Amino acid sequence: MKIITATLCAAFAAFFLTGSSARAEVWSAPAPAGQGVEGVYRVKADGKDVAIYRAFDQEQGSGEYYFATFEFTGAVSVEITAPFALDNATVAPDRFGVTVAKRSKESVTLEADKPFQISFEPNGRVKPLLLFGLAPEQDAPKEGDPNVVYFGPGVHKPNVVELRDGQTLYIAAGAVVNGGVHAVGKNITIRGRGILAGTEWERFKGPNSYPIHCTDCENLTVRDVVIRDPWSWTCVLSNCDGAVIDGLRICASNMINDDALDLCNSRNIEVKNCFFRAQDDSIAIKGHGGAACEKINIHDCVFWTDRANIFRVGYECGAEAMRDITATDIDVLYYSVNYRAPSEYWANAIVWLQPNQQMLMSNCEFDSIRVRSNGDDIIMLMAKPMKCTYGEIQDPTPGRVANCVLKNFTVYGERGAFRGTLHFEGFSEECFVKNITLENFNYFGEKITKDSPCVEIGNFVEGVEIK
Repeated sequence: MKIITATLCAAFAAFFLTGSSARAEVWSAPAPAGQGVEGVYRVKADGKDVAIYRAFDQEQGSGEYYFATFEFTGAVSVEITAPFALDNATVAPDRFGVTVAKRSKESVTLEADKPFQISFEPNGRVKPLLLFGLAPEQDAPKEGDPNVVYFGPGVHKPNVVELRDGQTLYIAAGAVVNGGVHAVGKNITIRGRGILAGTEWERFKGPNSYPIHCTDCENLTVRDVVIRDPWSWTCVLSNCDGAVIDGLRICASNMINDDALDLCNSRNIEVKNCFFRAQDDSIAIKGHGGAACEKINIHDCVFWTDRANIFRVGYECGAEAMRDITATDIDVLYYSVNYRAPSEYWANAIVWLQPNQQMLMSNCEFDSIRVRSNGDDIIMLMAKPMKCTYGEIQDPTPGRVANCVLKNFTVYGERGAFRGTLHFEGFSEECFVKNITLENFNYFGEKITKDSPCVEIGNFVEGVEIK
């Protein structure tokens, strides 16, 4: 491992000295015995085989999809072959500049000159390949360090990994760790290019509450790992102060209640460079009693939900407040297959601001959100205080939402039945929606105005401005 790490660091330095136009150097750890998948996709990055893994998808009928990770420098050529037709395959999102250089019925060649996280789709949602081409890992922890819980290549079954002050969990490329992680304390890191897997457990019956559960943490880092097939909410921060979630990749959608990232009563959180696919919410911000959810910054991410919401802010609102929440430069590859009207309790939306329990939700900003339409409808925005029951809260009171900004939303792709409702509805004089600004909403090249048919402004709403 020391030799490999030194080689990667040297190659990474050479990459910056010679420029990105140089031909690629590629690294890909082989899959452990019994973990890789053959006979569906084959991926070669500049001629080197890349290991393919399976994740499960309950919603789409195919029951599975695939993902693969490799590291590279320079400009890489990626050949993808499969025993089914690829001549109509697409790549999304566009933001990474991955281009189709050559295609035939049997194979597609992609070109890239910078790190990327994409979905390769021969037939939309059915059996896609999530492909992660990453820059070489730097400063990898060393096996034997007393503060490092180290899992090298191979299959591991630790049940639950407990982390405390100053510890690092490292899951190396080529490692599959079947188990959960519980972190409590300061200066804890969870990182690596391997896989944390929940495949062996049924819904709600895992060895830990969640595959990653971080409680009462300060200065937390979660970086680069892949989480596959969770048994419940996938990565959960509870009452954490100061965290960076960077490059986390979630390959879920095997069950409902598999929220990708739940930020509960947490503050000073940065989420960046992530790729989430889940059946449930991509980002859920929740309160279960106590501290405010505040100073949360989510940016430069790719999200995909099969049956729920991209951003759900609220529902569980046992928190002092939810405020100062920003999301910027987000690509939505797929939204819920189940359209539900704003009047329905379990409606689905791209952004749902849903204050409950008399809580004030304020100063939320969503900027540069790109939504790819497949022709189905989805609610774009719901600002709607509601009575939401959960846990011990059986007689709730709606909350309030105020002073929020949403701007530079773009919908592209297939128009079909897409309407993209913008719905504003208070509950009472005390449970209001106030001062919401929308700016530069563009659906298929058309600007949205206050008179557009997709805009719905109900009772107890004041100060909605659409520019």
